[in-house]
Amino acid sequence: MAPDAAAVKAAQSVARPNKWSNLGRDEQLVWGECQGSGATPYQVRVDHGDASCKCSCPSRKLPCKHSLGLLMMFVDGHSVPSGAPPPFVLEWAESRAKRADAKQKKEEAKDSAPPPDPKAAEKRAEKRETRVAAGLDQLETWLADIVSQGLAAARAQPPAFWGQMAARLVDAQAPGLARRVTELGDRALAEADWQPRLLRALAELQLAIDAWRNIDNLPSALAAELRNLIGWTQSQEELRAQTGTRDAWQVIGRRQVQDDRIKVQYTWLAGAKSGELAMVLEFAAGPAPLPASYTLGQVIDAELVFFAGAPALRALEKERHGISPRRLVLPAAADVAMVQSNYAAALAMNPWLGARPFVLGPVHPVIDGERLFLEDAARRRIAVSARFALAWHLLALAGADPLNILGEWNGVDFEPLTVEHAGAWYTPAQLNALPLLSRVA
Repeated sequence: MAPDAAAVKAAQSVARPNKWSNLGRDEQLVWGECQGSGATPYQVRVDHGDASCKCSCPSRKLPCKHSLGLLMMFVDGHSVPSGAPPPFVLEWAESRAKRADAKQKKEEAKDSAPPPDPKAAEKRAEKRETRVAAGLDQLETWLADIVSQGLAAARAQPPAFWGQMAARLVDAQAPGLARRVTELGDRALAEADWQPRLLRALAELQLAIDAWRNIDNLPSALAAELRNLIGWTQSQEELRAQTGTRDAWQVIGRRQVQDDRIKVQYTWLAGAKSGELAMVLEFAAGPAPLPASYTLGQVIDAELVFFAGAPALRALEKERHGISPRRLVLPAAADVAMVQSNYAAALAMNPWLGARPFVLGPVHPVIDGERLFLEDAARRRIAVSARFALAWHLLALAGADPLNILGEWNGVDFEPLTVEHAGAWYTPAQLNALPLLSRVA
């Protein structure tokens, strides 16, 4: 749950009963008051069922060190005694219950509302498709200009060059493609091997244009993937009406992305019975915290429904039936050849595949030149993403032992999310907190 390694260290410093008063727990909640630098202690309360928390401290990190420290004491099994919640905890629990009730009533009101006019909806859909088609025509001309002038000329363009095309696509109601155009200027051109990455991204955009003009002949799953790529969204109400997949879903990985306006949390789940993988997306705008719906290793008895796609990976939780104890064993691992083969098969189904999750192992981290690679028993290697800045930490953790690693593979490089070693899991934040020099020694 910790937002970074610094929060873990800070939480460990306050996870001591002598720093707290009014500690207590019951079947749902855990609470306490932690003395800070001021005269009034900070009031902390956590729902240990769904890991929601609140603290009166002014920290901008969520969860703050006091919430994390309280949970650390709670899970040790003896630092927090059973008791009756004090008023500040009861008020918070009642407020959450009222919000949940209001949300339920709002959903029920939606269910009882008259259905939308199908003719009006059809007209809106036709109008949007016309605007999208016009926007794609502009995008195709723009792509042709880039190719005719050469990639070097594109790299020399100012940010406005990319921003203007992205804005036109937003006006054409194709926000998904607008994000891709923005990323061309933000990412592809800033990397050392920018030429093949830029050319690949341009080709994927042209392929989307060609596919849109032939969408009626595409398989339904690929057509849905294309509409998602362009910027259509699927109704969550309609998805919840569908029959989902009930399983014991284990939380195996998590990644967060943040810009000035919004934070996005990607959570990967693995079904124990079905063997399926699922990705749950959660969002928070501005300073609002991301939901703490899932914790690493948690096993949830839940029914998930999947968004249409090729393959279907994104899901939402339709109904949660219960939570089992944490399990720190990743799903069955694949070697490098199998990861590459499976990715190639998925790419044949979906040419805009992007990054997909794989458990790679057993592998050894190897540094060759300035690049980190993961090497399997057959001495095959794949490169680790340059964004992963913890190469030496990973080497120190492994020592001479092989690792199983959950990560995202995009066909070019691999980004680790969860590392399994000696019965324990490590996220990048936890790797960064390891005492590197003593570990090497």
